[in-house]
Amino acid sequence: MATNTKSNETQSDLREEFETLRTQVTELMQALKDKGEDKAERLGKKLESEFGHYQDKAERKLHDAYDAGEAGVDELSERVRKSPVTSLLVAFSAGYIISKILDNDK
Repeated sequence: MATNTKSNETQSDLREEFETLRTQVTELMQALKDKGEDKAERLGKKLESEFGHYQDKAERKLHDAYDAGEAGVDELSERVRKSPVTSLLVAFSAGYIISKILDNDK
């Protein structure tokens, strides 16, 4: 009977240690989950901030390109107004050269 009592005490000790271990693993998993969520949230905020920065930068570049194109069109329009005959001859010559280049490919 002493062996049986000792066996029961060992089983009881093992159960207690197992429950303690289970509790510790559960707490560890929760801590890892919380840490992962915090890290994911920080990463999400950082990416959102960087995305906003690059979006603003792209908008500025697009606006600059639009302004440059508009200035080029205005300059070309002014040149055509100042010398319409020369502009017509240049346009005709460019069209003729392009058509000859494309005809040679056939």
